[in-house]
Amino acid sequence: MSEQARRSLHLILPWDLDRGLACCPRRPADGPVLLVESVARSRAMPFHRQKLALIVAAQRHFADELRADGFEVLQIRAPTYALGVAEGVRRTGAAEVIALEPPEHGIEQSLRAAAAAGLLGAPLRLLPDGGPGGRFLLSRDEARAWAAGRANLRMDLFYRFMRRRLDILMDGDQPLGGKWSFDEDNRKVPKGERPPPAPRYPPDALTAAALDEVEGWGIGWGAARPFGWPVSRAQALDALARFIDERLPLFGDYEDAMVEGEPLLWHAALSPALNLGLLRPLECVEAAVAALRAGTAPLNAVEGFVRQIIGWREFIRAVYLLRMPALRGANQLEAEAPLPAAYWDPTQTDMACLGAATRAVHDTGYTHHIVRLMVLGNLGLLLGVRPIELSRWFFSAFVDAYEWVELPNVHGMALFADPSFASKPYAASGAYIHRMSNHCAGCRYDVKRRTGPDACPFNPLYWDFMARHRARFARHPRLGALYGTYDRFGDEERAAIRAAADAARARLLAAPAPAWSFDDDAG
Repeated sequence: MSEQARRSLHLILPWDLDRGLACCPRRPADGPVLLVESVARSRAMPFHRQKLALIVAAQRHFADELRADGFEVLQIRAPTYALGVAEGVRRTGAAEVIALEPPEHGIEQSLRAAAAAGLLGAPLRLLPDGGPGGRFLLSRDEARAWAAGRANLRMDLFYRFMRRRLDILMDGDQPLGGKWSFDEDNRKVPKGERPPPAPRYPPDALTAAALDEVEGWGIGWGAARPFGWPVSRAQALDALARFIDERLPLFGDYEDAMVEGEPLLWHAALSPALNLGLLRPLECVEAAVAALRAGTAPLNAVEGFVRQIIGWREFIRAVYLLRMPALRGANQLEAEAPLPAAYWDPTQTDMACLGAATRAVHDTGYTHHIVRLMVLGNLGLLLGVRPIELSRWFFSAFVDAYEWVELPNVHGMALFADPSFASKPYAASGAYIHRMSNHCAGCRYDVKRRTGPDACPFNPLYWDFMARHRARFARHPRLGALYGTYDRFGDEERAAIRAAADAARARLLAAPAPAWSFDDDAG
């Protein structure tokens, strides 16, 4: 390796495990590679043990792949990312450090501050994290340019912009099939259909060692085993191919369904790999579009999948860029209730839907997005849980959750805490869960009752939420009519609803949540 090449140290952060990114050298002669495992970051929150093991194993597989191709790779476990970089500079004598802009606010700020103070031992050159060579499709400047002058950010407008920009599922300037979204076609509940088995990747020696190591740390939450997430690009590509072949054809139909014991259904579950860099956004989209062209997947399924990636994923990242750091403190509904212990401990609830959701998260670190929004998020909204508490739980508990993606989703979408893009709260009674799932049939509560000890807690909590926020929502064009229904209940019924809501709230909040510590910016 030339002396000139050794002057550049290529920092690969945990989200950048993609050899096509601008931060990764193309040839061994381009300079050494540094991967840092931050002790502070791994202990910042009670992260799910499968999440910790996934990140550690994926980084180590990536390092081994680079070494096999002749790259010089340093793997350093350090108290923080900044101290790890400083050690890498000391070992290599690098004159500069090259990295992508970190996706998380706190990590970026700490690295920039350390570089400005001269603590890294060499200047830090951060490359754009979006656009060509980036982990996102839009650069930060492009995302900000789209948002400029808009009083409110709307995902549907952003999605149309991205479809046209990328020429995906387009017929000239109009959407293929005559509609931008086929969401209304994606609300079926399976009746006898069974999803194919989810792809699982048994741990090899490197992953098993990472699992043993994480378990030995004595930190975190959730079950470390059985573990089956893809930890390499080859495994991630196999998971993508199997989704396209086996589950994409019915993904659209059953996208919003919830089934006891089936946390995946026909969903892709590719987000853990995508958010680590093991998959690229456009290759996922192109694979789905190719299936449409081949006639093996229908338009409603392909459009729904494409929307999740070039629509929601890119949009949520733009919201994070535009709203940080204020987004962490957003709380427009002034919600101050604690997070129920049942989120951490599934045995703390007798609600079938909540128990199924939290068991799935405890056991695997995953549920699909409708469970996240309409069970876990909806309950937090109706109870008035303090936004940052639910946000930190999502960040800790899900294997695909990082602050850039979970914070806007929780604060903006699930809890209506931030006004920047959601036009209304996604509040729902038990009727929605009954319509979209099979949980209610085996629940000890009656989904058709609003009051009394056997009433589904979602029902009185829903009407109590609407009553408490009447001043805000009474004139809302989509919510205002609900107050006519509420008023027709009469004084006695409304009092019974309040009593049932108070009782449900008391039950759900009776057990204190574990006394975990949280540090949003550690690392």
